[in-house]
Amino acid sequence: MIQEAFQQFAIVQGDSAQQLSERLNEELFRLRHKFPEVSFEGMIARISYTEHTNAPEDTADEYELRGVHLTCQDCPFFQPHQKKDGSEDLRAKKGKCDFAQYGSTNRDMRACAHLFDMLNRGEVRLCLAE
Repeated sequence: MIQEAFQQFAIVQGDSAQQLSERLNEELFRLRHKFPEVSFEGMIARISYTEHTNAPEDTADEYELRGVHLTCQDCPFFQPHQKKDGSEDLRAKKGKCDFAQYGSTNRDMRACAHLFDMLNRGEVRLCLAE
């Protein structure tokens, strides 16, 4: 994900100290999550704040911007470690994956772009548990 920050400015002007104060407070409340800083020049207040944007780099980032957060354990290609009796070993955090760099991945890792590309092509479908 490409994250960028841009400095922005808002100018507030008033005819009286009361009017300037009211307009400034309204604008500061609107910008409260953007870390505003105020400087004054007579009856003019200049507010500088930072605007942040996120741009997706790959398919996984596009899904994340839509609120879809998948991990390796959600992938049908993830093979968790098994106990001797054949049941899943829930203590193990790692599992096998043919697409991982060394053939092994952590179950809680963010799913790779390969899964998201296959979702887009319709080769893989995920179902919601009830």
